[in-house]
Amino acid sequence: MLGHLSKPEAGASCRVCGKEMRKGEQFHYITGFGYVCHSCGIQGVECDSCGAKVRRMTLTVLRGRSLCLTCYRRERETGEKRAMREIKSADIQSALGMALESAPEGFKLIGLRLKTSSKDMWQAEYEREDIFEMRCS
Repeated sequence: MLGHLSKPEAGASCRVCGKEMRKGEQFHYITGFGYVCHSCGIQGVECDSCGAKVRRMTLTVLRGRSLCLTCYRRERETGEKRAMREIKSADIQSALGMALESAPEGFKLIGLRLKTSSKDMWQAEYEREDIFEMRCS
């Protein structure tokens, strides 16, 4: 699963309470933060970006900020050159309208195609504006 390791390091301890890891105990790895014990992992904490209350074990620390999975994906997307979105629509006109409305911030729509083996799912492809401008100038 994204941001989690299956085997903990030997001698690791919880980054929140300092509890030493023992064999048989459940510890979770948080990307950018470290290992946390199960009791600390299920505690509710706030996302630094949107303020949503989520379990600590589902957070990811990116550039020093604790983010929920939704905000983490959004932050990662801003660093990506391209983004894809799926849109459910019966015809191409409404799919195009929805694709233009739901474009990620800082991205331009570069393509819309019917998803393979589907009659009403469309894939919208976006490219970062600066790359799009550079490529098209």
